[in-house]
Amino acid sequence: MNNKLLNDFISYFENDKYKFESFCKIFLTWIGFDDVIVTQKSGDKGIDLRCTKKEIDRFDTTEIKYIIQAKCYKQGNNVSGPEIRNFKGTRETMGIRRLFITTSDFTSSAKEEASDPNQPVTLINGEKIIEYCKSLGDQVFDIQFSCNKSKLDDLFIENKTKEVTECKIDEVIKKITKNDVRARILRIPSEYKSELKGKKKYKLIINGNPEEYFNISSDETYFGGVTKYYKTFIQDKDFVDAQSLWKFDKQNEVIYVEIKM
Repeated sequence: MNNKLLNDFISYFENDKYKFESFCKIFLTWIGFDDVIVTQKSGDKGIDLRCTKKEIDRFDTTEIKYIIQAKCYKQGNNVSGPEIRNFKGTRETMGIRRLFITTSDFTSSAKEEASDPNQPVTLINGEKIIEYCKSLGDQVFDIQFSCNKSKLDDLFIENKTKEVTECKIDEVIKKITKNDVRARILRIPSEYKSELKGKKKYKLIINGNPEEYFNISSDETYFGGVTKYYKTFIQDKDFVDAQSLWKFDKQNEVIYVEIKM
């Protein structure tokens, strides 16, 4: 394990620990989670992020809901057993799974607490984060695997307009799959479905283009009419997944969407 790389990575978040939660949102999307949101800073009851993941059982595809706690700790300040126990104590509906992410590591008592078969917690430590980021080549670190602030800065999609920064609902990152592109649809994040319930169309601003009303499917799961935004994906035979960043401005009744590889 490259301790210097991990230390430099942790130091990047030193002045803004909430930014580590934003990194975890990006990280979770990379490793296959969907509908990833960062919870509000106050009243989160120990839950920093929420997301879903599709899993295939014997007969169908099931969408599993997760809650995540994220701790940006220095090396040596390992997550303890009581911290895992407290996280397990957060009140949630049945079937919710738990995931704990830290830049440090977990004590033996924390690992024992997390391995409880009645209420397990999946653990991701700093070493796993670093190793996964290294597998991305120079997307996160320099090619020599050194920490580069500008590269980390580039991971975060900055809000470019005043309207976006005033949105009342948290950002949501949603995956765009090859099947979505084939069907020419933009799937609606589950967090927004209650807001759009009963509506036939809604106003979107996609990739900074002029606002436009897009039709909502009869089952209220996706927007149609987005073919022009998928042109580069349609022509790419090696295309696997893209992602969309959503911001919902309830006050002005508009959704901002940024689509990118």
